[in-house]
Amino acid sequence: MLLCAACGNNSKEGVLAEVDGHLILEEDFDREFEIKRKIYVSQYGEDFLKQELEEGLTIEEFLKEELLFEIIHEHILSKELDKLNMAVTQEDIDEYIQNNYINRLGGEENYDDYLDSLGVSSGDFRKIIARELMYERHSQHFYEQIDLSEDEVRDYYEKNKDVFIKVRASHILVKTEEEGREVLRRLQAGEDFASLAAIMSIDTNSAVKGGDLGYFTKGSMAEQYKEIEEAAFSLKEGEVSNLIKTDFGYHIVLIEDRVDSFEDLKEEAEKALKNKKYYEELNRLMEKANVKVYMDLRENKSNLP
Repeated sequence: MLLCAACGNNSKEGVLAEVDGHLILEEDFDREFEIKRKIYVSQYGEDFLKQELEEGLTIEEFLKEELLFEIIHEHILSKELDKLNMAVTQEDIDEYIQNNYINRLGGEENYDDYLDSLGVSSGDFRKIIARELMYERHSQHFYEQIDLSEDEVRDYYEKNKDVFIKVRASHILVKTEEEGREVLRRLQAGEDFASLAAIMSIDTNSAVKGGDLGYFTKGSMAEQYKEIEEAAFSLKEGEVSNLIKTDFGYHIVLIEDRVDSFEDLKEEAEKALKNKKYYEELNRLMEKANVKVYMDLRENKSNLP
């Protein structure tokens, strides 16, 4: 989340922010947020938005702040792209919608049905797409101007290792401690972990893949799986955990792979550093513009290193 020096608590009825004199109206904002909300609810369910990212800040509140700054950036980036002769045109929007929505949805009629399901007009949807294209075009131009040395990237990686190191883990989930101890006994006797996961794990989603949970980084797992995450990062490649109790039952975790070298993670570290510099550039543009925010905001701790 990008905050600005102009943010404050002074209210202005019906207005959430101003950008160089342009008013961002609460009515327009609410209409667009409802679209964003419907998309998230359709993908993750109603309860997802009520979850807390941190104490006192729900996902829904975070998404509202995120949308407000996306709209603010839209007005700033539009001017920047004009200066670069890289403005997003109606033809660009047409092409993007054709390739990414109409063709994929199977035609104009299905596309119209999709917009109806979101409760959004074609005009409002085109504005959302235009904003996405502005971000994409401006950020790509910025990235092309950045020349990072390997020392810079390595230094950034060393200072933020925990963000990049990842493990690939598999698990077996059973209901009782007795069943868990039986799984451990059979593993110690030499039975194959993936085979046991397939026949004994009650996590059906991962059981069909031999218990595979894929790769993940620290802090990326949902709160109810924190015990598994902590155990995974305390183990070495090839090691199997003791029983781990959660609300779901008893887990046994195997570390399939651990990626923690700069050589393996250099590309990801370079991308993250470029993103960080781009966010700093957006903040610089925010400070240069005449921005006033009237919506109540909670200072957000960015998850960027």
